Amino acid sequence: MPRPPASPAAVPSAKARTTRAALVQSAGELFVDEGYGAVSVRDVARDTGLTSGAIYGHFRNKADLLVAALSDRISSDLESPSHGHGGLSDYLARQWRAYRARRGMRALAVEAAHAAHVDDEARRRLGEMQEAKLREWSAIYRSVQEEQGIDPDVDMEALLILLWSAELGLGILEAWDVELPKPATWARLIKRVLESLESHPAER
Repeated sequence: MPRPPASPAAVPSAKARTTRAALVQSAGELFVDEGYGAVSVRDVARDTGLTSGAIYGHFRNKADLLVAALSDRISSDLESPSHGHGGLSDYLARQWRAYRARRGMRALAVEAAHAAHVDDEARRRLGEMQEAKLREWSAIYRSVQEEQGIDPDVDMEALLILLWSAELGLGILEAWDVELPKPATWARLIKRVLESLESHPAER
């Protein structure tokens, strides 16, 4: 039985979407610049020129704002369509060549990790968000494994966790001002590692 169309009230207006986007951006920047613990909903309201009540019309609490900010940043920085063609190694090489552009995302992830240690609600909500992302990404990786003839013995979920851990780990090194390899170096390394997986053992 087909679902009835959503009621007009259930669809956010253009103004509501714009307000939400402004709140998420402001919160994300404040959390990175000032620290999650030092930022209040009132601070976000002041930064955006809104009232605290207006913010609670979009988000339940500060943890909700943090999750939305990180989720949106991950989506914009990592989940936008790739350009060009090629296999998994080409795609990931392009991603890692552009790793410096994701420094803000990683800084927010580091702050979110700290928040999870001190805020039970943040930990629960961040865990739910991350598990949902990993399920979605794992399905994509498994599909790519089948479509591109990647060695079926390769555990694609483990590969995904390895790459995501490396991405997040860069955020910690950046926070410590550790000098990192050049983008081209990252791209060549990732491509060589992934190319070794892109054919069945009998074909190598």
